[in-house]
Amino acid sequence: MIDDNGIRLGSRIKTALNLGLAGNGVSLVGRDQENTTFDVAEKLKKKLRKSVITDFSTPASGRLIQGAGHTEVAEFQMWGYPQHRLRQRTAVIHTQAVTREGRVDLCLFGSLKNLRGFAVPEEDPVGGWTSSAAPMIEEFIALRGAEVSTGTGREFPFDEEQLAVEILKVALSQGIYADPSDHLGRPETRAYTMLGCDATEYVALIYRDVVLTAGRWDFRVEPELEGVHRILIGAPLWMRTTRQDSVRRHFGENRVVIPRALGASSTSAIAPSQETPHGHGHVILQPSRDGEHTQN
Repeated sequence: MIDDNGIRLGSRIKTALNLGLAGNGVSLVGRDQENTTFDVAEKLKKKLRKSVITDFSTPASGRLIQGAGHTEVAEFQMWGYPQHRLRQRTAVIHTQAVTREGRVDLCLFGSLKNLRGFAVPEEDPVGGWTSSAAPMIEEFIALRGAEVSTGTGREFPFDEEQLAVEILKVALSQGIYADPSDHLGRPETRAYTMLGCDATEYVALIYRDVVLTAGRWDFRVEPELEGVHRILIGAPLWMRTTRQDSVRRHFGENRVVIPRALGASSTSAIAPSQETPHGHGHVILQPSRDGEHTQN
C-alpha cells in the first residue's frame, strides 16, 4: 500500500516496509522504537485521507473505508476447495454501521496469525453449523472479490446478493447449534468465535458493496439479519482496539454452552453441524496480494 501510493513515512523508516496489500505484513529496516504500528497507521491515514471513505452512505466497492465500533472475530470454517483456496486459518470479522438508508454490515477476512497477543486454539470442542456455501465464499475471498470460477459457480449458482447474504450469515450465525434466537446477541455461545471488541478502529479495503433489493429477502427465521440494507465485503488494512479492557475472549473457558436439547438451527443455506475432532490491545489483520492472508 505504501509503495503503490508513493508514500514516504519519514526518513527513519526505509523502503523495506510492506503493509497490507503489498504483501508479507510489516518488516522494518533501521526502525526506530518510536515508529510503532500505531505510528505507521496514523501516518498512512494522514497520507491517504483523500482516498479513505468515512461516510458509510458512500458507495465503497474497490475503495478504502474507515470506521469504528464493536467488532466480533471468528474463525471462518473452510472446506478447503482445491482452486484458489485460502492457505491459512482465516478470521471473519463483523462490524456494523447505521446510515439514513438503513443498516450496513461489514464482513472482513484476514489471517488468524495476525491476532496479536492471543493464542488461538486449534479446535473448538463445542462444534456447530458451518455454511454450505463455504467453498464459494473461500474462492471469492481468495480472489479478492473477483468472479468465482465456473467450477464453484455450477455447484453454488448464487448471484451477488445471495453470496453477500451467505457471507453475512457466516459472520453472524456460523457455529450456532441451538435455536437462532438463543444465540442472538450472544457470540460467546457460538462455536468458532474468538473475540469481541467494544472499541475498535479500522481501515478496510472493500471488495464488494452490495445493496439488497427491497422486498426480496425475508429474514424472519434469521433474526440477526433483520433490517440489513447493505453488505460490505473485504479485508482490513489494519484493525486495532482503542482500549485494552474492551477485548472479550469467547473461546476456551469463556465459551458459554447452550444445552443441545433446545433443538437444531433452521437457518437456511447452513449445512448440518460438523464437530471438530486477555491479550494486549492491538489486533492487526492484513490481506496479501496473492489471495493468501499473510502474517504481520
